[in-house]
This record gives sequence, structure tokens and C-alpha cells, in this order.
Amino acid sequence: MLTLYHNDMSVCAQKTRMVLAHKGLEWGSKHLNLRAGEQFSAEFRKVNPKGLVPALVHDGKVVLESNAIVQYLDEVFAASPLLPVDAVERADARGWLIRLDAGLHEHVAVISFCVAFRHQILERHATPESLQEFFAQIRDPSRRAVMEDIVTNGLESSRLLLAVLAYDKLLKDMATSLRANGWLVGRELSLADFALLPYIERLEQLQLSQWWESYPELGRWLARLRATPAYELGVAQWSNAAYLQLMKESGSDAWPKIQALL
Repeated sequence: MLTLYHNDMSVCAQKTRMVLAHKGLEWGSKHLNLRAGEQFSAEFRKVNPKGLVPALVHDGKVVLESNAIVQYLDEVFAASPLLPVDAVERADARGWLIRLDAGLHEHVAVISFCVAFRHQILERHATPESLQEFFAQIRDPSRRAVMEDIVTNGLESSRLLLAVLAYDKLLKDMATSLRANGWLVGRELSLADFALLPYIERLEQLQLSQWWESYPELGRWLARLRATPAYELGVAQWSNAAYLQLMKESGSDAWPKIQALL
């Protein structure tokens, strides 16, 4: 029995759902509203004390951290493997996953909140006291400090520059790999492609697709992934219209600011 604690628009949950769909696995859904703070509930803290999604429960055993989860699924459920047979290519695929954990995941959060999601939090916690209570629920001091900064300062956050520069390097590196292979690793779809897709699609949702106008390889790669059943089941069917509208509206004027940082 597989149970996934997740959120509809979480980039980490999206990649996990795509892997579940690619492998044809059935799973039970425990959806959490992150903007309402449901990840901080006592019930979910028993599953993941950090209050982060996704969290996978398999036959009563908990698996945390999305990159660990997708590799776990690929190892335990052998059908439709997503790591290459070739050892060098396997290492390459894992390298893309490590890159997410080494900073890019924080960078997508910085850009997403600076541009859009901060508005939901500020609306829900309209008083200084309520906002501080929200921040206080984040137990990790470093995560709490980041959240306080990006929610409070938005596009003026000093962290935005670092996020933009890291993303700019990522887009260039992805274009180079895609130009050579068609996929991020070799000539076959892999965990790397499913893992990176939500991070690029998020930029598009924030009206920042001009960022890769000079990299047509990225547009073709997105189209190929969106044509897969895994994308339909893992991402499209979970799209939240309200969040998409928020990102569209909030991101409409963001590109000039982002471009100025490049």
C-alpha cells in the first residue's frame, strides 16, 4: 500500500506523482493545503517532523525527501525503470537530482514566493501578529529566515539575485545537454527529466518563459514531457486554477525585474 502526502502545486510532489504514474502504481492521496499551514499539523508532524511534502508511506514505512522517494520507487518497483543502465549515465542522472538538493529547490521557492505566493500569505495573515505566528510554525531556523525575508521583501529580497543567477546557469546547462541528447541524460527519458520539469514549468507559470527564448531545445523538451501520460496524471490533473491565476497575475510585471538581475 502506497500513501502520498503531497500538495497539488508543489514541485517536489509533482515529480513524485509523475514517477508514480510512469510506473503505473496505485496510491492513496493525502493532500495538504500548504498556504493554510496544514503541513504544520500535529498529525502530519508524526509523518514528517520537518513539515515538508511529499512524504511517502509504503506498507507502514515512511520515506522522506522527494529525490530519495523517486529513487526508492525506481528501485522497489522495477517496471519502467527511470535510471539508465550505463553507469556513467546513471551518475549523470543522479547529478541532476543532487543539483536540486544543493540549492535549486530553495531558489525556485525564492522566485515563486518573491513573485507570487507571498501575496497569499500576506492576505491570509493580515496582521503582524498573525504573520509572526505563521513564521514561528517553521521549526528549521534557516528555512524560517528565508521565508521571513522573501514574504516580507518580495522582489526586493537580496536572495532573489542568487536564485536568478543559479537558474540562469541551470537553463544554459540543460540546453547544452538537450542539444546533444534530446533528453537530459542520453537518449532515454529518465528521473532527471521528471525531476527538472516542475522547476522549469514553474518559471513559465510565473510568466518568465522569455528567459529561455534563445534555447529552443527547452521548449521542445517541455512539449515532449507534456505529451506523456505521466505528465497528465501527475501534473495536469492536479493543476490548481487559483494558483495558476495568481502566478499569472503576479508574474505579469516580474520579467523586467528578473532580466535586470541577469
